[in-house]
Amino acid sequence: MRKGFTLIELLIVLSIISALIAVATPTGINALKQAKATNVAGNFRTLSQAVLQMLTLEPNPPTTGDIDILDYIYTQGYISNKPSGFTISYNSDKKEYIIKYMLDDIDTTRVKNIFNSLEIDSDEKLILRVPKP
Repeated sequence: MRKGFTLIELLIVLSIISALIAVATPTGINALKQAKATNVAGNFRTLSQAVLQMLTLEPNPPTTGDIDILDYIYTQGYISNKPSGFTISYNSDKKEYIIKYMLDDIDTTRVKNIFNSLEIDSDEKLILRVPKP
């Protein structure tokens, strides 16, 4: 009697493995997209809370364009780390802070489904408006 596998047995095993990979790959990709969307939505929540805390505690919060507001809330200890891809600006006409996600690495509808207060601006970027009291 011979030892080892026949060519047919090896081909069957390879076809089963490739079928399993074909099924698992889209699921894994969707899980990664959902995780990224959840992370971005969480960062929006954290930044909006930090801006609200800054508005509550600071007598003169930064509103001018020469100050990086994201860097300011980080250095003042309102957040423990600066999330990448975000900017915070102040709109003096509407008296509101605008938190904006600048990267194109997410599905905006997934993030909006997680955090429905978000808007999509004319540049197809996610924004969150935090009004100044």
